[in-house]
Amino acid sequence: MADKQGFLTKEGGSIKTWRKRWCVLKNGSIYYSKNANSCELGTIHLKNVTNVVQSQRKKKNLFEVETPDRTYYMKATSPDEMQSWINILNKTLAKMKSSASAGQPTKERVGVEDFDLLNVIGKGSFGKVLQVRKKDTGMIYAMKVLNKKNIVERNEVDHTRAEKNILQKLVHPFLINLNYSFQTDDKLYFIMDYINGGELFFHLQNEEKFDLARVRFYCAEIVCGLEYLHNCGVMYRDLKPENILLTADGHICLTDYGISKEGLLSDDDRTATFCGTPEYLAPEILKGEAYGKAIDWWSFGTLVFEMLSGLPPFYSSDIRIMYNNIMTQKLVFTPQFTQESRDFITALLERDPNKRLKDAKVIKSHKFFAGIDWEKCVRKELVPPFIPPVKGKNDTSQVDAGFLAETAKLSAENHTSKLSSSLQKNFEDFTFVNDNEHLMHKNL
Repeated sequence: MADKQGFLTKEGGSIKTWRKRWCVLKNGSIYYSKNANSCELGTIHLKNVTNVVQSQRKKKNLFEVETPDRTYYMKATSPDEMQSWINILNKTLAKMKSSASAGQPTKERVGVEDFDLLNVIGKGSFGKVLQVRKKDTGMIYAMKVLNKKNIVERNEVDHTRAEKNILQKLVHPFLINLNYSFQTDDKLYFIMDYINGGELFFHLQNEEKFDLARVRFYCAEIVCGLEYLHNCGVMYRDLKPENILLTADGHICLTDYGISKEGLLSDDDRTATFCGTPEYLAPEILKGEAYGKAIDWWSFGTLVFEMLSGLPPFYSSDIRIMYNNIMTQKLVFTPQFTQESRDFITALLERDPNKRLKDAKVIKSHKFFAGIDWEKCVRKELVPPFIPPVKGKNDTSQVDAGFLAETAKLSAENHTSKLSSSLQKNFEDFTFVNDNEHLMHKNL
């Protein structure tokens, strides 16, 4: 999770113009971009910073971040905000220097033996997710475990690489954060933030449906997350209630990029792999056509309908009937849908992707979102309509009891599950420690 984030006005490098930048302090670096949903990040690594002080230049709320190569001038919105940035940056610097003087390496080597296994908190075709505790710090994380042999046999090596790349590179308030990744001869491990407010699916099952204000709040945060992914060239491909977590303070967090596709930077870029969860598949996927990022907005429309009514719009327990419904069935609304929500969902569930509502800016301006302050939304300043009843960082009360009933253990390695050295090459460079070195270094 970010230590601090918000807008600062930053002086440019070669061209001394002042530009408003969204700044995120995370993992010992400041990442800055044009706005919270822009992927064009520049980076200031705190390991290179020698000093953070209030500037003597005649500008209000100005502070300096000094490095051997350059001094960054950053202007805050108020004296209190300036002091808040100075304090947390100096606190972070002190921690880093303390670790360095104690002889701790910048990049620690981490393996499964460094974690206590606490609970099973999720399962799927990919493997399982465990709640774990890091032995040396006591920090609670979520450990996603994948079997290498299954990945190779199901031809999902590229998907797994993409998942790691996406988790490693992207920084956004509504996306899950990767802390470490490592491997053994037979398994891959992702160590992510433990988000303990429960899956949206869990809460939707318990309550059957949500009121309009709550749906609008979740939808606004999901739109910001999807917009950011799309701006970064990522097609999510698996938006559903099971992949949306609630934080302890009630905000959403998108997780599981196991079938996401990266590298789709242009609106015209297409792919054709048949994948996703049946209830949320767009018609163009079912037709076997090449498709673009518009499929995520179809899934989003399905999700909006489901949150308001309790079921996806074309649902059937018979998957063949459901696919036929997605292709041909008329959209039917029950009385609880307002006119704005009907118009919104209808535009999202347009079967022709060329006519579908798929521009994030247009989506944000729809009457369904009347009254939403989008800058406050992405800063997590909107008040969540529901706060999960959790007690402490290791609370599992919002996890499905069926998962918790299982014993938290890892299957033992055996010779039949190990891969040949040639197949092991598929997983080279998988190891990752989230310190300062993994994001783009492009200066804005």
